[in-house]
This record gives sequence, C-alpha cells and structure tokens, in this order.
Amino acid sequence: MDFGSVVGQDLIKDSLRDAVQRHRLPHALLFLGKTGHGTLAGALALARYIMCENRSATDACGNCSNCHKSAKLIHPDIHFTYPTLGAKMTSLDFIVQWRQFVLENTYREVQDWFAFNNAENKQGNITALECARVLKNLSLKTFEGNFKIHITWMAEYLAKQANRLLKIIEEPPQNTFFIIIAENQDRILNTIISRCQLVSFPPINDEELIRALQDGMDSLDQQWATQVGFLSSGDMAKALTLVKAPEQVQAGQWLTWMRLVYKGSGIEMKEWADAFAKMDKESQKGFIQYGLFFLREMTLSKLNPSHQVRLLEKEKAALIKLQQLIDLASIQEVIDLVEGLIFHLERNANARILMLDASIQMHYLLRNNIHHVADIKSLSK
Repeated sequence: MDFGSVVGQDLIKDSLRDAVQRHRLPHALLFLGKTGHGTLAGALALARYIMCENRSATDACGNCSNCHKSAKLIHPDIHFTYPTLGAKMTSLDFIVQWRQFVLENTYREVQDWFAFNNAENKQGNITALECARVLKNLSLKTFEGNFKIHITWMAEYLAKQANRLLKIIEEPPQNTFFIIIAENQDRILNTIISRCQLVSFPPINDEELIRALQDGMDSLDQQWATQVGFLSSGDMAKALTLVKAPEQVQAGQWLTWMRLVYKGSGIEMKEWADAFAKMDKESQKGFIQYGLFFLREMTLSKLNPSHQVRLLEKEKAALIKLQQLIDLASIQEVIDLVEGLIFHLERNANARILMLDASIQMHYLLRNNIHHVADIKSLSK
C-alpha cells in the first residue's frame, strides 16, 4: 500500500509527506476515523514512505528492498498490534492471518477481522502479553534501515493495558514511530491521546470513492457505482460490502413501501409484511438503512434548498415530490419510526408483525400530512 493507493484524503497525504521530507514527523500519531475512511491504508502508506530508500516528493519508489518487504507486510522493522482472540494470545500468533486479511483488502472493519478468524461469540482484545511483546520489540536495534515503526490497529481494544505503553510512547527509542489507529476517541485513554498528534480522517469525497470503485472493478456499471458511492457516505469498507451484496440496496423497495402505506390497503400492507419477513437479515437491514439515508437527504434538502441531493435521478424525483408534501416534524417522526424497526429487529422481534405495525403507523403519518394523492402515487414513476 502506497499513497497512490489510498483513496482520497489528499490533504492528509500531503501533510504526512511534507512532515517526512522535512524530518518533522511526530514520533506518535493517532489516526482517528473509520477504517473505511482510510486510516489503516494511510498508516501502511506512511510506513512504506518512511522506509523507502528512494522516495520521491509524492510517494515511495516501489522498487527498493524496503518497499517490496513493506508491500508484503514482512518488513522486520514494521511491527503490528491488533485485536486477537484469547487471553494469552499476541499479534504474532495471528500474523499469517493478518497479512492475508490486509493484503486482500485494506478497507475492512474489525468485525470482518473477527469473522475472518471464526471468532463466533469470542471477544477480541489486545492483551497484556501483547504489550510486553511491543516493549521488547522496540527495545531492540533495527534489523534493516534506520527506522522502526509500530502500527496499532483498533487501539480501543487496548483498554487499561495501554498504561503499559505510556512511557515508551512518550519517550520512544531514537527513530521510532508509533502510528495508533482508532475509530472511537472516547474509548482511548486520555493519557494516550495527549502523547499523540491527532490526524482525523474524514469521509472520502463521493466522486473520489465512486472513481475508485470503477477503477478497481472494470465491470462495475456507472449507475450502480454512483448509487453505492452515495449510500456509503464516504466509507470505502461499506461501499465494497454493498458492491458484493446488491440485495442490501433496497431503493426500489423503499419507494414501493412509501406508495402502498399511503394507499392504506390492509391486504397490500399484510402482503408487504409477509414479504419483508421472508427477507434475510442483511436485506432487511439494507431496506432500513436505505430508508434512513433517503430521509436524511430529504431533511437536508428541506433545511437547505441548495443541498446537492445524493440520490439517482429517479429517487431524487421521488424525494422532491414527497418533501413538498410533508413537514420537518413529520419527517422526524418517520425517522423515529424507521429507527424503531432496527431497534426491535436486533432484539429478534417478529419481523412480520413489526412491519405491519410500522406500515399502519406510517399510513397515518402520511395521511395526516399529505393531501395530494396523485403526487404520492407517482413517487417511483
């Protein structure tokens, strides 16, 4: 992974390259943001850039011995810590799986890592033994080159064990860099945060994400790539999941549901509830997530008429018609209703009864606010 392979985040990449070139890179960095925003990808690219023997102003050379080893995650001076399974395990016990996992796709989430290792109901953590291993590794001289780099992925799993690393993070050996990666700052000890320079990774720009999807998948349809890019909200991990699981994108189903709940036919609502109950869990989740995305875009458009709605033309036309017929307070009621679906489904509520009840409630919400039958019937035309 080099900087050219990191999707978007140009300002961050420029800042990191400049710091390396001017020999002003902080010895401890905290990369904060979702994995899908490129935190791990950015850490790997930075490590490779630091280690490169012939780096340019923009990227690692890709040809030297250090670059080849960095690319394969086998450089002896680049060390990794990540959540593992088992109270007495260290990252070294999972290094083969880690290399395979990361080399397949750098934009993957921690739950993907646990599933990759068949975790089932086991809880991942970064153990005290792992912290001891880190201290030992960093006390040794470098094997090759002039630098030593330690990358900690998902530092939230350190918990109180992080206290063991405070001193070495604050006063590391010469030419040693820590890159700590986390998604939730609230779960990182303040004593760790205070010793690091924070680098926040925002969501990836829509256009850059869509372009990356198309560049990486030659057969990907432009319209499908655009829809996935919009629904992913700047998260490459989510985008790659949606590309592989199109059943999770339920745009047409959502608009169909909006029409039939307005109509209020008991038979049709019962048939819809039956169909919803037969969906697999991921499709049900996709339906709800798309609905929340649609409602979010409607809210933003209602608040700011100049907002660029991130929907395909057919869906955008439906949104424009619907937002003229429903006020902000009612949109929030609909959002609360849809979020309630998630809450109860996650607690194994009966999907058929749940959807039928939601359809009836939605019918009354829409009927109380919408007075133009012709408009609502044309939502998906």
